[in-house]
Amino acid sequence: MTTALRSLRITRHFDASPERVFDAWLDPATAGRWLFSAPNGEMVRVDIDARVGGRFCFSDRRDGEDVDHVGEYLEIDRPRRLVFTFAVPKYSAATTRVSIDIVPAGTGCDLTLLHEDVLPEWADATQEGWGGILANLEQKLQRAPARQLLAADTVRFERLLPGPLERVWSFLTESDKRGQWLASGAMEQRVGSDFQLHFHHTDLSQTPTSPPERFKALADGKTTHHRVIACEPPTLLAISWGGMDEPSEVTFELAPVNEQVRLTVTHRRLKPEDVAGVSGGWHTHLNILADRLDGHLPQAFWPVFGHLLARYEQLPSR
Repeated sequence: MTTALRSLRITRHFDASPERVFDAWLDPATAGRWLFSAPNGEMVRVDIDARVGGRFCFSDRRDGEDVDHVGEYLEIDRPRRLVFTFAVPKYSAATTRVSIDIVPAGTGCDLTLLHEDVLPEWADATQEGWGGILANLEQKLQRAPARQLLAADTVRFERLLPGPLERVWSFLTESDKRGQWLASGAMEQRVGSDFQLHFHHTDLSQTPTSPPERFKALADGKTTHHRVIACEPPTLLAISWGGMDEPSEVTFELAPVNEQVRLTVTHRRLKPEDVAGVSGGWHTHLNILADRLDGHLPQAFWPVFGHLLARYEQLPSR
């Protein structure tokens, strides 16, 4: 007897441009936060070779076991169509086919996902799984940090985070909570008070990874000195950054947006050669903060930072 394979189709609207939705499937720094990521899992590996004939592998660690999601890209037509083979060897030897079609719709776009050659016993779980994955993508697009280059020496990120306001404020000001996404260090909420931040990027995830050769000096962490410039709990915090001789300045502004919080991070007085690295750093740290507030295990810092740094280094400096 021949088993009758199933085809599953899901259509979903996104309030984002076709380009943003399409790119989210192929950007390692983005895709690892939503694609094939289980709520109780930790994405420990994201390899994407974004070309026709290139392969991908997402390894999600669940209850101490790694679950690989693998495939090969068959069509890449940005921002309209993406086709790839798909398999989860841990659960089945079968290889299936997934097609993603994206069309503009109003100010956003409609995405249609067709998953072919699905075994009948996996049909319901596959349908439910893709529904959850696309819902996760929608949330990540809504909350994604948007960088603005305000001047040659100033960058700004805006990020929507799960509230309430006081909880987000505590992750900025309390050492143990701040240490989960940025750096630990006791800080007195008083203008003029000095404090230290202790950075251990490798320890920001459950599964640590070593820094690349370029950043080997940070393997054992780094301590920096800061001063509170402004503090109006729970909506405004400004601190000096990077030593007491001609330091840069970072301002955190919080505002409630329904049940969420808009966090705006502005980093001023940067040296031109530091803009790309600072941008990649804040982007990565804000990803981790969002995951912590959502109750998810974040990806390791260094691989994500590496992808984002390369992206920002390619952008114009003005």
